[in-house]
Amino acid sequence: MQKRVIFQLLAVLMVVLSVSLPMWCFAQQDSVALEAKADAEYDAEDDVNAALWLSAGGVLGVAGTCLLGTVAVAGAYLYQPVPPVDRLLGKSAEYVNFYTDAYKARMRRLQLVAATKGALGGSAVFFLLGTLNIKPWANFVIW
Repeated sequence: MQKRVIFQLLAVLMVVLSVSLPMWCFAQQDSVALEAKADAEYDAEDDVNAALWLSAGGVLGVAGTCLLGTVAVAGAYLYQPVPPVDRLLGKSAEYVNFYTDAYKARMRRLQLVAATKGALGGSAVFFLLGTLNIKPWANFVIW
């Protein structure tokens, strides 16, 4: 009788552990993912060169309206800078993966917003100059 009770208690304990242990691991992985994402987005805000992308979109927008402005937007979409390695030293592989993915996604988003603003602003200047019949590029274009 006593062996049966001990066996049943051990069986219940094993079932509880089997169910709760994966949940604990998932919770730990989620905390690593959230920490890595928060760190990556904060670092990407500091690292992005918004002035470069804004001016690239603006200059190309003024030079050739929306057609060349889209080149800056495409460049901002395609270019994905890699996070500096010194920020990832001593971190777990899961943290590095989550951090790198979040960093690239945030940098892409910030670059796209800046390049799009520049391209739209440059295109507006292009059209404004055209409506005022001011053509500063006329000396460079041979038709």
